[in-house]
Amino acid sequence: MNWLIDGSVEQFRTKNNLYYLGAGIPATWYAFEKDEDNLQSARKKGKAPRHIRLAGDFGVVLGFPVLQSSFYLYGRKYKNERAMQFAMEYLSSMYLAMAESGVLSFIQVHERPDKTNLSKWETGFRGNSSFPSGHVIPYYGLFFKTLQFYGPYWAIAPGVLSVWAAQQRVRSARHYTSDVVGSFFLMAFASEGVRKVAKYKDNHPFYKWAFEHEAALSLIRHEDAYGPAVVWNF
Repeated sequence: MNWLIDGSVEQFRTKNNLYYLGAGIPATWYAFEKDEDNLQSARKKGKAPRHIRLAGDFGVVLGFPVLQSSFYLYGRKYKNERAMQFAMEYLSSMYLAMAESGVLSFIQVHERPDKTNLSKWETGFRGNSSFPSGHVIPYYGLFFKTLQFYGPYWAIAPGVLSVWAAQQRVRSARHYTSDVVGSFFLMAFASEGVRKVAKYKDNHPFYKWAFEHEAALSLIRHEDAYGPAVVWNF
């Protein structure tokens, strides 16, 4: 809970989220522009394949702390600090993003494409706006934290499941494309905010290479010529 609360503030101060913001604004804006086209295209395709429907439905189950509790208990039993840290950071960041998704849904951006036969999980914890999607956040959180702790190869599976869940939300007309894209960057922000306050130092080498660095941009002069100087410290 401390990481969730502190991370809600730290997410706006960590430099990595500036990169996510730089990518998130144009990506979400473009998704808004394509919402109707993507929705009509999804409707023409008809019912989604079974594996996509199952992935979408399982998002509700993943929203409960079963997976995180399992990793935590495994870590406690076998003295695996990484598994325990993964469980706690995943739990904190996921519920932070889900809470933010619920709050943002009270800002009327757009209603759901199809408002019929909605379950209580889709209406009971949020406003009338379908932006952003809360359903896909557990998958996105699993992707980001797996990448952070276990590297890109282990992150492939939750990445694929994230795509399937996002497709299911759009093809079932429960959400627009912008809803699932916005949630991706919302989860990215929460993940980085919690990572910063947790101060764990033994993340996967790939993650350290890609995200744990200091970057600075300045000018350099050489023989009366000026150019950009980029300093990248790992």
